[in-house]
Amino acid sequence: MKVAVFVKATPSSEAGTLPSEQLLAEMGKYNEALVNAGVMKAGEGLKPSSQGARVRFSGASRTVTDGPFAETNELVAGFWMWEVASMQEAIEWVKKCPNPMVEDSEIEIRPCFGMEDFAPSDPTGQLGSQEQALAERVSGMSEDEAAIRRLISRWSAALEAKDLDGIVADYADDAVLFDAVPPYKTIGKQAIRQAWANCLPYFPEQFKSEHRDIVIHVTGDTAIMHAVHHFLPTPADHPCGQTWMRVTVGYRRFNGNWKSVHDHVSIPFNPMDNQAWFIRDPNTVDMPNYGESCGG
Repeated sequence: MKVAVFVKATPSSEAGTLPSEQLLAEMGKYNEALVNAGVMKAGEGLKPSSQGARVRFSGASRTVTDGPFAETNELVAGFWMWEVASMQEAIEWVKKCPNPMVEDSEIEIRPCFGMEDFAPSDPTGQLGSQEQALAERVSGMSEDEAAIRRLISRWSAALEAKDLDGIVADYADDAVLFDAVPPYKTIGKQAIRQAWANCLPYFPEQFKSEHRDIVIHVTGDTAIMHAVHHFLPTPADHPCGQTWMRVTVGYRRFNGNWKSVHDHVSIPFNPMDNQAWFIRDPNTVDMPNYGESCGG
């Protein structure tokens, strides 16, 4: 069974007091024992709630509250994810843990749901299969791929916010853009920023940026991504949302950070009449009827 093990916060952890060298060494040995036993799957310490935030949901509204939060004994200062045979085994492991705080402290153990627990809500097993496939993707994803996916997500968020600095934040200074719209080539981070500055006034006030079929290959300090991308505008009939685009991005790692060095964005065209061939549905690989295009 999988359990989440929570180290409850204390006044010292909320004050940001770091563990002593001795405690750090003891916790290191304890974590090593968990790993050697095949129990530990993940674990992290958390910074004080003063550096966190909460989001409250009420219908469609979202309210953000910045930390710190007063109820110290209800907060979490760290966690593990364990795979154990039973709650009793988890309890025995927790009893072996060094006291993680300078004062009296508490560790809480909570069993995790398994997909079998949701069987009444998933009679066909389809949702469970999707979750399993997602879990396999996560477990097989390298940190480099995850980092590049975060760049893509940040770029989309900045684009939706029309944040010009955010759009180019992860570009190399000498990045080159081959865009789907003129000019065919834009060189340099600041020139790419200006290209978006010229373009975004013609976008609707609200739109979403969506990627699909993302594939990322990483070799050393070089990576390449290809995908399809489109805009979901409001209203839906806005011209910017009428086709998907093919996107290829080249990345290089500089001082440990991935940067985009080359973006190539395009849509196909019908060579018989030089008209753009819109990608209406990425699942359909269609093409012009060249006989009709030639008048045959």
